[in-house]
Amino acid sequence: MSDFDLVIRGGTVLLPGGARHADVGVSGGRIAAITAAGALREGGRVVDVTDLHVFPGVVDPHVHLQTFQNPFDVNVATETRNAAIGGCTTMVPTLLNREDASVSFLDYFPWARAAVDEHSLIDVGFSAVIGTDRQIEELPAMAYDHGITSYKFYMAYTRDEAAVFGILAVDDAQFLEGLRQVARIGRPAIAMVHAENMSIIHNLKARYIAEGRDDLKAWTDARPDIAEEEATRRAIWYARETGSRLYIVHMTIGRGVEWVRAAQADGVDVIAETCPHYLVLTKHDHDRVGSLGKVNPPLRDQESQDRLWEGLRDGTVTCVGSDHSTVVPKPDKVRTGIWDAVPGFPGMGMLLPIMLSEGYHRGRLALDDVARILSLQNAQVWGLYPRKGIIQVGSDADFAIVDLEAERVVTPEYMQSAADWGLYDGWTVKGWPTATIVRGETVMQDGEIVGDPRFGEYIPRYPEDRPS
Repeated sequence: MSDFDLVIRGGTVLLPGGARHADVGVSGGRIAAITAAGALREGGRVVDVTDLHVFPGVVDPHVHLQTFQNPFDVNVATETRNAAIGGCTTMVPTLLNREDASVSFLDYFPWARAAVDEHSLIDVGFSAVIGTDRQIEELPAMAYDHGITSYKFYMAYTRDEAAVFGILAVDDAQFLEGLRQVARIGRPAIAMVHAENMSIIHNLKARYIAEGRDDLKAWTDARPDIAEEEATRRAIWYARETGSRLYIVHMTIGRGVEWVRAAQADGVDVIAETCPHYLVLTKHDHDRVGSLGKVNPPLRDQESQDRLWEGLRDGTVTCVGSDHSTVVPKPDKVRTGIWDAVPGFPGMGMLLPIMLSEGYHRGRLALDDVARILSLQNAQVWGLYPRKGIIQVGSDADFAIVDLEAERVVTPEYMQSAADWGLYDGWTVKGWPTATIVRGETVMQDGEIVGDPRFGEYIPRYPEDRPS
């Protein structure tokens, strides 16, 4: 009788020391052995992956599943299917009660966890949008009791924009107190910040609407680099003063790479994230994507794009997340024009394919870089490592089996989000998962969902000094 429930045989495996031909043995949902290719002859189930690459399962740290029409539990069911299509095995959605953003997450947590237990195809951790003094006071209880150690603070979304999402933005005093709480909790606790100066933005929006502009570039011009620059630098300063761990979500500006690099060199614990859309589209791409490309912060220019790629290569930009959101029918996304179109788009399932097609195949990243960024570093920053993000003995048996040469025209039908559209519809993308495996169980095979929709587990991320 074999010691392994599953043997993955003969592929090129993305290991911490580099890619090599190997067999991987799995037992009880964990990686039990890594050997030379062909050495593992028996297993309860043997999967031959000759000519394919075995990546660690993708970890998506930036997901929104309750910002629009469907409730959280419905979106967990549909959007984890989309994730599995793209090789994503763990996600960290940001909890938000859109009907009442002031609700205590201590009360909200049991329902959200039940939604994962009952509907998720993949494994799940939680972040939370923090917008009230009470929620800031409750951060230690969220961390120590429920393993929620990532908290999102909005220096954005005021006036009309707040109503679109049901988000409560924080003022600077609240943000500072939140940072102090995060510093007291300790690792892996992290303060996420959406950094935009809204006083700059509101005036420009009013001006361009009055001028009759209605294109993708107008949306960017109304949210200029300086609005993100000022808020980003302020957030870094506050992190320096409080000693907090700061995570800048969806950084879009090239100069931000320079500030993050300088802050890191000065000992500030700041982590930068960007998203695939900022790496492959610019504000000049209205003819390609139109209002579908509306997002906050907005698409920038080629110079910023080039600097973001550079930051990914040299490690200054540590993480890439999808910022998956806006799971609505296409007419409800685009509406009548750029000003009332809804920001955001679904993207979990495209995270790995886009980084392979536009990163690896275009010579911007090595394969090791793709695995390092989407799996290892995302898991390390978010308190999921070493359980997630790496192919090594003892870690969860999470894999994306990839055909680097596979080409596919992207369609909503293949991606299986509840949204009937996607930002990359019609693109020919090279490099696709042929199978997604979560804790040793295949949940996606050749574009078909084959896993139990209740297989996913909640993964708490407790503070390192939590008593056992």
